[in-house]
Amino acid sequence: MRSLIKRLFFPILFCGTLALNVSCLKDVEENKTAEACITSFVVGYYDVRFHDVNVQGRDTIVYEREAGLMYPMTIDQFNNRIYNTDSLAYGSKVDSVTCTVYYNGVLMYKYLDEEYANLWSASQAIDFTRPLCFIVCSTDDSYVRTYDFKLNVHTVFPDSLLWTKAYSQGFPTLSDPCAVVIGDTLYNLGKDSNGDLQMASRNVKEGEWSTSAVTGLPAAGWTRNVISWKDSLYSVVGNSLYKSRNGINWSFVRSGISALIPLVNNKDLVWALTVSDSIVTSADMKTWTAVQKKPQGFMDSVAVAYCSPLATNPKIMRTVLIGRKAGESYSSVWTKLSTDSVFTRIDAPVNKDLCLPASESLSVIWYDDALYAFGSGLNGFRQSSDNGLTWFYCDRYADYDSSWNRYMQMPSGLKGYSKGFSYATDGIGGIWIMTADGQVWRGAITRLDKRK
Repeated sequence: MRSLIKRLFFPILFCGTLALNVSCLKDVEENKTAEACITSFVVGYYDVRFHDVNVQGRDTIVYEREAGLMYPMTIDQFNNRIYNTDSLAYGSKVDSVTCTVYYNGVLMYKYLDEEYANLWSASQAIDFTRPLCFIVCSTDDSYVRTYDFKLNVHTVFPDSLLWTKAYSQGFPTLSDPCAVVIGDTLYNLGKDSNGDLQMASRNVKEGEWSTSAVTGLPAAGWTRNVISWKDSLYSVVGNSLYKSRNGINWSFVRSGISALIPLVNNKDLVWALTVSDSIVTSADMKTWTAVQKKPQGFMDSVAVAYCSPLATNPKIMRTVLIGRKAGESYSSVWTKLSTDSVFTRIDAPVNKDLCLPASESLSVIWYDDALYAFGSGLNGFRQSSDNGLTWFYCDRYADYDSSWNRYMQMPSGLKGYSKGFSYATDGIGGIWIMTADGQVWRGAITRLDKRK
């Protein structure tokens, strides 16, 4: 019955075309069958267009050859559809591409804006930018099957970091801001024009900002030292540790803590410094264990604690501390394995271009499986893929074999900004930067962005 329905509704124009194109079938009467299906479809070779910057800093266009075999085509025999779930690279030129097809019957393709179908040939290029379908007719002329066809191509480069000036309705101008994310909520804490602490928050996907006065957390002596830990916010003022579940109402936890160390990629331990110059750690923010006294030459301020398992032994954890010491031009990096008793400083690379400058407001995030650092001026990112040992500036021009992402760029609207700012990653692929003068920016690498 299904075959009969397809035959009844098949366009009359195609019947005439089919008769002309497959008249040769009369010579092979003994091989006629009722089969009509496509069993395999592979797109051939095509060029991919890239926008690049040459060594003189000038825009240029380059092309690379790519094989469609890298993007398997799905054949839905039940719904008669052919498509690729993994889209071809952005810039793929598919207006003249051959393809390899395995099928039973006689294979034709038809552009939807034309009346007649074309007999398929492995050597004939097809314009896949035009809507088309593939048609298979059984050799005994008893069955016709039409496959809808869709060749998906990325409309934007998947590694591009795209920035938008986020919806900032209700966002206050706060000095000395600091931001964290818990779950689906972004919190931004800072001082208003009267010097009082205010908390602004919003959903990371949508919604307006709401602002409330902070209670229980002293504004005097507050130094932007806030971290998120297991569904709560923690902050240090003076030598006292405070806790909040909503960022508005705070309560005293304990004294003796001089600074909390911001965390990335760590769910098991939190690190802090004490008023007695000790490095301590905790798994619950209640019981603290002294690791060691601050060693000679240790940082005055620690920007981040990064933890990861060793590639050679996942049971051993590496903790990396990155920060600044007064009088030094470059940031220092200290590391400790879970099997070690103390932190040791990593020797700075001889090539100072690979060192992380000790910029004001040094900020470090974990994003796209790498560490990215930036600071006052917001002129660009530096990337490290070796646990903070070496840092590469993410310039718009980078050699083809470079390991850093040349698409990681700050928005032009922020470059050169020298006042206070806060930042956070939202867990759905986004980077937030909020400035003391009220700007709100969100950037995301296209392939990572789950906000849409």
